[in-house]
Amino acid sequence: MEAWEFVNERNPGEMMEQNSMVHPIHIHGVQFQVIDRQVLPELKAGWDTVKDGYVDDGWKDTFLIMPGERVTVLMRFQDYPGVFLYHCHNLEHEDAGMMRNYRIAV
Repeated sequence: MEAWEFVNERNPGEMMEQNSMVHPIHIHGVQFQVIDRQVLPELKAGWDTVKDGYVDDGWKDTFLIMPGERVTVLMRFQDYPGVFLYHCHNLEHEDAGMMRNYRIAV
């Protein structure tokens, strides 16, 4: 098993203001489980208004990460070696560079 941690650095403004960016992150080639979420203390009030909408149970290929949040996912790479990618599902974010390759060697 392998754990990856994603961090959505805080942007200027509060969590629900226009300057803050929410990112639906999609990982190709593997399913994973969300095992931890943490949020900056100063953004907790805004986070509390949306956290009940998360469904982190079960296997995923996409998760939502809010501004100021840190999400840890657990996955196992075993069946498919090769080059895959992960990216933000917001097309304008993906086009601006929020898409990266990763290589799996089994």
